[in-house]
Amino acid sequence: MNTGQRNRLIVTGSLFVLLISASIIFGPTVLLIGLVGLLTSLIIEFLASKARKETFDWTTFWITPLIITLLTTPTIIDQVWMVAVATAFGVFFAKSIWGGQDKNVFNPAMVGLIFIALAFPIYVNSFLDPILKVTTTSTPAFVFKNTPTAVFNSYSLWQLLLGNYAGGLGTTFKLGILVLGSILMILRISDWKIPLTFLGTYFLFSLINFASKGFGFDSFIYALYSLLMGHLLFAAMFVSTDPQTAPLYGKGKIYYGVALGFITWIIQNIWLFNQLAPNTEGIIYSVTFMNAMVGLIDIWTVPKIKQVPLMEEVVE
Repeated sequence: MNTGQRNRLIVTGSLFVLLISASIIFGPTVLLIGLVGLLTSLIIEFLASKARKETFDWTTFWITPLIITLLTTPTIIDQVWMVAVATAFGVFFAKSIWGGQDKNVFNPAMVGLIFIALAFPIYVNSFLDPILKVTTTSTPAFVFKNTPTAVFNSYSLWQLLLGNYAGGLGTTFKLGILVLGSILMILRISDWKIPLTFLGTYFLFSLINFASKGFGFDSFIYALYSLLMGHLLFAAMFVSTDPQTAPLYGKGKIYYGVALGFITWIIQNIWLFNQLAPNTEGIIYSVTFMNAMVGLIDIWTVPKIKQVPLMEEVVE
């Protein structure tokens, strides 16, 4: 087993922990949603490897369907075929036709999620309140965008970390995301530069926004709350750090994280085109946009190498 395979299995294990946590919060049907995604990915990846006449690598098909599952809603069990569609679309069009593992330009999970978000918007904006056991279109992230004081008065930071509220299937358990994401950074499977600059930039713009609206010293706590809304923390820890679709060099990773934070904040907070558009999860769009920019970032941030003297100069 090489390093890439080992790292993929560790990330897969982390995602499985979040999937199990989600099944505790929202119910065991969560596991069925994950199973549908995994089986779809396995079939597409296996057939694609055979078409390329390559040996099938059993570590390559896990991560994309798990991320898609964790970023969907628990109520998608009623249209579970959508998970299969998102997985098949993302794996095939964003990965397989590019040549398979480590050859894709765009994050397959984001491409698959964008497809179902645009094709079936009604189904992906319905959520489950795990306490009341009722379907709702309102989540803390959506309420916070309109009336942040309502979320501040209703949820403590600890409650937001534990995740027992309506939201993305695997993105409400913020404490688990923080712990598992930190472990991946400690093991150097993911690079800390991207999530730190991503979240730091988002926090800074949120702070400026709240301060400009007259929140005063409370702007800091509201900006901190903004980091715990929606998919943001999960995406920073498990999506933006994808080594294949992120920049190669240290300085480029910092630029990448800053741009992700800024673009995500703009999409989720500035209703430029349609003030009624929810856009509470702009991360799937910002990551895909920045994936397209990675080639340029790599060119701009290639480390300078000191000029090597000619052999004749060394001899002299």
